[in-house]
Amino acid sequence: MSSVFNCKKTTVMGVVVFILLLMQIESVAGEEWQRITQLPTKRWEFATAVVDDKIYLIGGSLFENHAGPFGLSTVEVYDTQTNTWQGGADMPTPRTNAKAAVVNGTIYVFGGYHSKDQFLQNWKMADHVETYDPLTDTWTQKKKMPISRIYFGLGVVAGKVYLIGGTAGLGEGQEQRMDRVDIYEPATDTWAKGPKMPTRRDPGGVAVVNNRIYVIGGEGWPLPQEWGAGAFLGSIEEYDPINRQWRKKKELLELKNWFSSAVVGYEIYLIGGYTREGGLQQVATVNVYHPRTETWREISALPNPLDTFDAATINGKIYVFGSLDADVRFSTDVLVYDTGFRAVEATGKFPTRWGKLKAEPQRQSQRD
Repeated sequence: MSSVFNCKKTTVMGVVVFILLLMQIESVAGEEWQRITQLPTKRWEFATAVVDDKIYLIGGSLFENHAGPFGLSTVEVYDTQTNTWQGGADMPTPRTNAKAAVVNGTIYVFGGYHSKDQFLQNWKMADHVETYDPLTDTWTQKKKMPISRIYFGLGVVAGKVYLIGGTAGLGEGQEQRMDRVDIYEPATDTWAKGPKMPTRRDPGGVAVVNNRIYVIGGEGWPLPQEWGAGAFLGSIEEYDPINRQWRKKKELLELKNWFSSAVVGYEIYLIGGYTREGGLQQVATVNVYHPRTETWREISALPNPLDTFDAATINGKIYVFGSLDADVRFSTDVLVYDTGFRAVEATGKFPTRWGKLKAEPQRQSQRD
């Protein structure tokens, strides 16, 4: 009997050691950013969405066309598993500066604008909502937005899409930054108004953690007299969709704007962007914000000071797509940073159970 018991004990201990080794190996984060591929199309102001292990880049404008036209229909899909690109069906409405959200595997694209040239009077603000089904490679029109807007923030909580702040109207005497919140429910294709944000702004970033929406930095009111002349905001405001309440949080660690933002685990990453220290300057810093504890830390900086176009996260890895350097030189580099965080849900199978156990210590460390 004792030999059988010892055999079982040895087997159990072996499994535990095996699990601990895997936990140790997979919790080690990459120390640096890596260049892994290039953008197929030299464009910016595109919308980004993640479905499964693929990242969808939608619309935007060709970088060379500074004088216009503005607005593309192009859809390109990056497969993170194979490090390859493929095309998708064109979006029905060409536009730039739109925002994208994913609900139940469907991509929703909101707002933006298009124009034949750089003159504001010719910019056409889009109030379109169009959905893309990655399984069928098809687009569908949905109910239009209550108000057209650009430079807004977007977050998804409990199957609803929240459009926050931004700018409505273009041209002299028309442009305005908003505190408005509009809520779209995909299940019914309907819109509702939410409580106003405390600060009128073009958000620097909007992120969702634990079903709370965080609006971070940006630019507020009044408008700047020229590009880059407006005051940056350091405020962070949290919205609770259940209680429909806003509250202010501690301010940004580093006052910057035009950064990309990404969520991994319970933390928000602010990547690159500009500061106003000594004039308008690009930075390479990556600030990491923990909303619950309202604490900050930093990870490895970007290879160079960069204005990054957008970011997406899959399985603990942050992907950054395209950038401008301090000399306004366009880079088609796609960078990746492995945070080491792995979130795996239990489904009753043993490998998934140990995956969940593996994730818990990392989650705990990010809470502390």
